[in-house]
Amino acid sequence: MSKRIAAVVVLPARLGPKDAFELALSDPRLVVSDQSALWLSHLLLKLGRFLESGRSVYDIEVTTRIDVAAWVDAPLSDGSRPSLATRHNRRSAASAGFRILRDLGLVDHDPTVDVDLPLRSRRRNTRPLTDDELAAGRAASVGTLSATRLPAVWALAEATATTHEIPRVLPCHVDLDAGTVVLCGSAKTEPRMATLTDWGRQVLARRLDLVGPADRSLTYEGKGSAASMQASSSMAIARILNEAGLRGDGSVKPESVRAWAGHRIWVETGRIESAATALGCRSLDTTARIVGYQWAELA
Repeated sequence: MSKRIAAVVVLPARLGPKDAFELALSDPRLVVSDQSALWLSHLLLKLGRFLESGRSVYDIEVTTRIDVAAWVDAPLSDGSRPSLATRHNRRSAASAGFRILRDLGLVDHDPTVDVDLPLRSRRRNTRPLTDDELAAGRAASVGTLSATRLPAVWALAEATATTHEIPRVLPCHVDLDAGTVVLCGSAKTEPRMATLTDWGRQVLARRLDLVGPADRSLTYEGKGSAASMQASSSMAIARILNEAGLRGDGSVKPESVRAWAGHRIWVETGRIESAATALGCRSLDTTARIVGYQWAELA
């Protein structure tokens, strides 16, 4: 009589950087959008190849800060020096990759922690995130593969919710089939139906599976004043921005996430009025400030 032998996956004693990052990116618990997956895989696989061919690192566990810093500053394919934005994107991707590897138990350190870079901007005015920065924030929100609260906060922010509105979203306000969420409005914004991103629908589906009663906040635990609820959401987004390596930029603040959504709508429609409606803004001047639009001066 034949015997069925269960397949056993045995990891090699030394796991190379390329194999380690491929393993991390293929983990089914990793919830990323197509955009974030492309961003992460493109940069992490480049990092893996660089570590092996450029730094002779064949064991992911011995990767050092110097190795990661060398990749962050490495010349582009045409030999030119990478821009500051590219260097920041590389560091953010490396940080996300090693965070996933730690969660999988493949490494016990983070060689990206002390890789310092100049600020992207010294401006004080808040600006929208770029698409790459948004992808970095999504990856950073998943601090562990089982995390659901921080990704949910980020998902609501990129659906245009303010830090006042985020903690007031209840499970009954979310329609995953339609891809929408009802936002309550505030002293500065109108109540409205907002559209979730595809990534937002995925992470909110995970969050909804864990949250109990329909009248319980989707992201705020316990009871508190309006000020403490808003502060909790603002701190959550600030924490994600910090994890993504974006807090060194004086123009990147929690509002930058919802500003990304408004800017995207403005670019897609060509109408500042459409962005105002989506953001719940009563003033076109306020909308223009949020999305980074400069009114043309009359001659």
